[in-house]
Amino acid sequence: MQADQVRAVVDQFETHVRNRTRFQLYRFDGRPATLDEAYAIQDEILARALRSGDGVAGYKIGLTTQKMQQFCGVAEPIAGRILKSTVHASGASIRNSEFHRLGIESELALRIGKEVPVSSAAPNGQDLIGCVDAIAAAFEIIDDRDADYARLEASSIAAENSWNKGIVLGEATSPSAFGDLRGLHGRLLVNGEPVATGSSDDVMNGPLWVLAWVARFAQAAGQPLRPGQWIMTGSIIPTKFAVAGDVYSFQLGPLPAVNVTIL
Repeated sequence: MQADQVRAVVDQFETHVRNRTRFQLYRFDGRPATLDEAYAIQDEILARALRSGDGVAGYKIGLTTQKMQQFCGVAEPIAGRILKSTVHASGASIRNSEFHRLGIESELALRIGKEVPVSSAAPNGQDLIGCVDAIAAAFEIIDDRDADYARLEASSIAAENSWNKGIVLGEATSPSAFGDLRGLHGRLLVNGEPVATGSSDDVMNGPLWVLAWVARFAQAAGQPLRPGQWIMTGSIIPTKFAVAGDVYSFQLGPLPAVNVTIL
């Protein structure tokens, strides 16, 4: 795609967001968008945010199960960027009215402490965990714009920054006592009532595999991971669509719980 074509697509995307237009699959000359085209669109969305004074706080990963990848026609996950303006601390309040359809995803977040080695070989867990200086239970805030889940494509989701609209971070904890970060049991409560459980084992081949994948993605995009950035490692519990008045609490192993209130 030419730069002017990408800009025109993002202009239309911004109009759709303002007008609360339902999520649509991206089509060019009658064919689905490629992943390369999708990331070109995502790059333009990011560039506009950066020109307005925002910054990149980290990355998210999506489509982390083989089932969802097959459904969406890809053999790998997709990525998105997290903007600094959308990072919240536990206890934050989020206005449901500011989103088309607000989704809450329960995840493990990793904070980069030093440069992450990038390799096509199988990641060395000990090397990778040494690059992480903090972990936290977290919520990812998504907006799927009322997408039709019977008709999804990875490229169309990736184009819209993989639906990321921010994160809510629990209290940061040293990863030193958590090994390879697998086996952390997660429990989601809504208004104090448990509604779902999951495990950090449920995301691909584990959180450190996700870190290695994101590091390769960021390197290929020309924006290597930087110390202080957060990596959202994928939903441990299926997405819950928010209702005003609800209070969400996610407990992950012995980590401090993360909480968010929906206004």
